[in-house]
Amino acid sequence: MQRFRTWFRVKVLRRGSREIKRVREFIYLDEVSVTSLLSSILGAIPSEITEKLTNSTRSEFSGGGEYKTTTTKANIGAKREITRTTDYQVLRKASIQATFRDLYANVESSLALRSGPLPEFKSRERRDIRDAMAGNSEVSPWIIDAVNLERGQLLELEVELRADAIFRTSTIISSVTNIIDQSPILSAEADTQEMRSAIELNGFIREMMAGLVPIRCKVLDYEVANLGGRDFIIHSQLLSGIPASNMPVRKPLHLVGVVEEALFWKDIRRVLFSNSSVRILCRVAKGQVQESWSPVKLVDVLREVIPDMESVMGDFGPSALRALTGGAENNRDASQLRHAALVRYAELLAEVRGSAMTDSLRSQVERIADFRAPTMGSVSSNRAAFREVTELISNELSVRLPPDTLAEMRAQALSQHGLMIDGSLSVRPDDPSGRLDDLGSANFIDAEIVAIYW
Repeated sequence: MQRFRTWFRVKVLRRGSREIKRVREFIYLDEVSVTSLLSSILGAIPSEITEKLTNSTRSEFSGGGEYKTTTTKANIGAKREITRTTDYQVLRKASIQATFRDLYANVESSLALRSGPLPEFKSRERRDIRDAMAGNSEVSPWIIDAVNLERGQLLELEVELRADAIFRTSTIISSVTNIIDQSPILSAEADTQEMRSAIELNGFIREMMAGLVPIRCKVLDYEVANLGGRDFIIHSQLLSGIPASNMPVRKPLHLVGVVEEALFWKDIRRVLFSNSSVRILCRVAKGQVQESWSPVKLVDVLREVIPDMESVMGDFGPSALRALTGGAENNRDASQLRHAALVRYAELLAEVRGSAMTDSLRSQVERIADFRAPTMGSVSSNRAAFREVTELISNELSVRLPPDTLAEMRAQALSQHGLMIDGSLSVRPDDPSGRLDDLGSANFIDAEIVAIYW
């Protein structure tokens, strides 16, 4: 009996520990995605579950006797039957957490990348991993070829949860604006051209986001490593055992995507600004590993109409930061830098023809730059200055380029001289506060977010 009790306690404790590991605290959950994915696997999903328990008790009592007389004989008997029936009916409505649990149980074994520590590998699995580390094959979900990452695959990754820089800056600007509006003194001190421009641009960006939150998270348990001349997404624990002399080229991996602000289960200021470690279940939106990503999706739509839009979005963070802090200390003359940017832009246009500008043409560009540089300081005035240079070079050298190429050249000329798209001074390149997202040579997995939890 004592042995049975010990066995029972051990089984219960082990089962309890497994149940504890499955407990999730949700931060974000897309009910439509969860239901759609599970329906594609199981078919119809019941919205309500009925459990019925019937308890029936039946008792029977019978008895009898015989009575004799000298002339007659009689049998007397009695029988009694009692039946009790009790019904218990429980109506349970399936919640989205229960639906997610069912979904995860069905897809866990087929995840292309799986979060968590590595399991204990068998001898055959260890041989497969050694071959994969040589770049000869892959062992999903721990080592996969970046080229084989396909749209629609499900991934579970542990990440450092973080909103994209443009959303963080926009949220800060909105909060500061609300504070300034409530204080006449602060409103007077903050009434600068840069601050007004940042607030106006922030309103435009908020409208373009339309309730969506772009996230750019560093993946904590996977990296991109070059194995055998190809890029593989590999679990970090596998790389930690490689000697430094044989260590392959490693690059950080980032998960990017867009989530709906209304679907967060916690206040976004608590979770998107804390860099907390969480797990994300997601689907690959673009196959393979991407090298670039646009946090505001409408930019791709508007690029045909406004080629400078992507540059404006990219400059918004440092420009707004400079407006909030009063500008970075810098002794450079902004007018001289704008002058140099216009000349450099003309040189880039001339290089398309494979020739340098003549002295006469350079003098004409210099005159335009002398006149336009002091007036530059907004997007409209910048465009007017660059348009005049474009018309001059186009007429003299017969250069005809599409609008998006001209936009890239303008951005290049401005950035080379430390200027924003509106001609204002950028945060100094050597100032860490100007780097809102230090991504280096990171690679991106562009995904659709299903759930965020820990």
